[in-house]
Amino acid sequence: MGDTKVYEKIFSIHDQTIGTLRSLHIPPFPNNYKKYFDEIFTAQADASLIKAQEKNESPLETHKDLSRYLDIAHKSIASFVETHADISHVAEMQERYINKVAEDGIVRCANFVDGLSELGKNMSLELKKAQQKIDDLTSELQETVLQLTTDPLTRVTNRKGLIDDLNGAIEAGENKSLPMVLLMIDADNFKRINDEHGHLAGDKVLYFFAQSIKSVIRGGDKVYRYGGEEFTVVLSRCDREQAFEVADKIRSKIEQSHLIYSGKTIKMTVSVGATMHHAGDTYDDFVGRADNALYRAKKEGKNRTVLFD
Repeated sequence: MGDTKVYEKIFSIHDQTIGTLRSLHIPPFPNNYKKYFDEIFTAQADASLIKAQEKNESPLETHKDLSRYLDIAHKSIASFVETHADISHVAEMQERYINKVAEDGIVRCANFVDGLSELGKNMSLELKKAQQKIDDLTSELQETVLQLTTDPLTRVTNRKGLIDDLNGAIEAGENKSLPMVLLMIDADNFKRINDEHGHLAGDKVLYFFAQSIKSVIRGGDKVYRYGGEEFTVVLSRCDREQAFEVADKIRSKIEQSHLIYSGKTIKMTVSVGATMHHAGDTYDDFVGRADNALYRAKKEGKNRTVLFD
C-alpha cells in the first residue's frame, strides 16, 4: 500500500481520537490522547497499518511528536485566554477608576482624559506581551515541524517532507501536467563502502551525497533523503532536456569527487532515475515511474542516468 493511503488512515484515526475526547469533554493532554488513539488504532488497524507501524524505526517517537503538537496547541489556548484576561482586567480597572471620579464636570473631564491615557498605555503593553507570546509559540511550532521533516544525518528534508510537498503540488495542479521532474538517486555498491570503511564512513558518504546534490540543483529545487542510501530531488519549472542535464550533472559530480576518510580515498558513484510529471498523476504514480527509471539505470550497469516517461 502507498504511503499516502497509510497517512490517510492514520490521520482518520487521529480525527476520531480528537472527536472522542471532545464528545467526552476530556482535555487532549498527551496521556489522554495516547490512550484513545491506541484503542482506536487497535480496533481499526489492518495489515497495511500494522506493517507500516512495524517498519517505523521508532514508533514511540510518533506519539512523542503528536504529544508535542498537542502541548503547543494547549499552550496556545492557555496563552490566548491569559492574554485576553490581562487586557480585560486592565480595561475593567480603568473603567472603575473613571467611574469613581468626582461628578464635577471639569474634574471629571480631566480625570477621564488621564484615565484614557493610562488605559492606552496599559493596553499597548498587554498587546505587546500578547504578540510576543504569539511569536514565541509560532517559532516553537515551526521548529517542531522542521524537526519532523528533517533527516538528522544529512540535514536535508526527509521522506515525510517529500510526501507532504509532492501531494501539495499535485493537488494544487488540479490534474494538469506540471513542469516538475522527480529524480531518484541511489548510491552504487553502498554496502561495500560500509564493509570496507565502516558505518561511520558510510554516514559521511551520505552527508557528502546530500551536500553534493544541493550544490548542483537550483535554489527553487529541493533534495530529500528518501531512505537508506537513496535520495530524491524535485525539479520545478523544468523540461525533459533540462531534467536529464541536471540529473547527469549530479551523477558526474559524485563520480569525479573522491572523499578522504581516515587517510583513505572513497570512490563513489550513483545511479539516477528521472521522470516528468503527467496530468492525473498521484503521488504513487509519480514516484513509481522514477523508481522504475532508477531500476533500469541499475540493471543497465549502474553509474548512469535513465529518463523514463
